[in-house]
Amino acid sequence: MPKESLRQIKMNYEVRGNGEPIVLITGLGGDISFWRSMVPLLSDRFKVITLDARGSGLTECPDGPFDIKMLCEDVVELLDKLSIKKAHILGWSMGGNVAQEMALGHPERVASLILVSTYMRRPSRSSYMMNTMAESVRSGGDLIYVFKIMQALCMTEESYRKMEERGSYSPAKAELTLERFEYQMAAVDGFDSRDRAKNIRVPTRVIHGKDDIMVPPRMGEELAAEIDGADFVLIEGCGHTMPSKEYAWAVVEHVLKHPIG
Repeated sequence: MPKESLRQIKMNYEVRGNGEPIVLITGLGGDISFWRSMVPLLSDRFKVITLDARGSGLTECPDGPFDIKMLCEDVVELLDKLSIKKAHILGWSMGGNVAQEMALGHPERVASLILVSTYMRRPSRSSYMMNTMAESVRSGGDLIYVFKIMQALCMTEESYRKMEERGSYSPAKAELTLERFEYQMAAVDGFDSRDRAKNIRVPTRVIHGKDDIMVPPRMGEELAAEIDGADFVLIEGCGHTMPSKEYAWAVVEHVLKHPIG
């Protein structure tokens, strides 16, 4: 996988397919592998760019905290390096925070916006759970196994059962350290678009799993209601982490409606 030298970090990324570019930005602790089932569903139509955000996977993480705006600027800089002036932006969970910042700070770079399993302000229960996870690691627990618990909570019972049957469970990457995890937690805890989402002016679709217990569906509905012209797609039988095949159609449909031209 290639790495691109940005101003502060070397970013790990992949590009697959041809066509209009779409950037996939994952959530807290996630890396490129999160999208392994989504990429084949999109790359026959689009140029799909996946990346490890600062603090995740194989991307460098300098000492010191960062915020969502910094993660946004990293993505914009990667697009500059790839000579991509405008792209469709999809963000899942924390990645949806980054995607919102891109639409607010760099609307000229965003052809369309897809916000998946995300929010304007992080749910209190989610913050409590993440902080408890971090505390358990400080007390001697193994971050990888604690992170696996979080991954399981992000799925519905049906999704988890199917994953077990396939034997496709993927544990958290070893590169995710407690320090990196806490940097990302601080970034999402500091994000708040409740007074700003109404300023998003790019074509937007909000997608949410009906059975999401990490970020309740009403938070996705509230986000869509704040953005002029945004639509809301509720996916039946899905939780916070949705099987790609269950919502890829909604991504493709939205992107095709808003070509870069």
